[in-house]
Amino acid sequence: MTVWIVLGAIVAALVLLFLIRVGGTVEYSRSGTLVHLRAGALRIQVYPPKPKKKSGEKKPKRAKKKNPKPQKEEQPEPKPGGQLDTLKAMLPLVADAAGQLRRKVRVDRLLLDVTAAAPDPAMAALSFGGVNAAIGMIWPLLENNFNIGDRRIRTKVDFNLTEPEAYLYASFSLRVGQAVALALRLGIRFLKLWSGRNQEQTKKEAV
Repeated sequence: MTVWIVLGAIVAALVLLFLIRVGGTVEYSRSGTLVHLRAGALRIQVYPPKPKKKSGEKKPKRAKKKNPKPQKEEQPEPKPGGQLDTLKAMLPLVADAAGQLRRKVRVDRLLLDVTAAAPDPAMAALSFGGVNAAIGMIWPLLENNFNIGDRRIRTKVDFNLTEPEAYLYASFSLRVGQAVALALRLGIRFLKLWSGRNQEQTKKEAV
């Protein structure tokens, strides 16, 4: 009887844990993809994992703040974008995984900056048209699979770039259970994506 009570308590605790809503941010830039989760004052870097500190190394103590002010939404610093093609390859996987949750992932703020690469003014119009076509593909994926609040999309041309770039920042919220389900689905999809890309790269190097 005691065993069943303990098991029931564990199940109830897990159910309550999975119903807790947490926040987070996703950022894609030239430095790569950065994912944070936030629960109250606790902020965890999920991806890429932080390197483990050497044994014996102590964390510096932080000075306690008196009368802390309520936290405002984080303002991302302007950063150069990453490859547009990589973002175009990843977003359908993310949108498909999130779409299975029936738009229960809420995106409170979404920033998307896409930069066209043009070696000269004559190519600017063509490159700019290609960038807008890419946005036309990306945006419906986000709109149809996420509950999006505040949004901002900007496009520009850079004559110093050799290929188009994109910068994306999103602050989101979802339940712990939804986060676990989303992470499992994305993990499988990304493994297939990177495995396929590595095979293609190996074939190109072999030729």
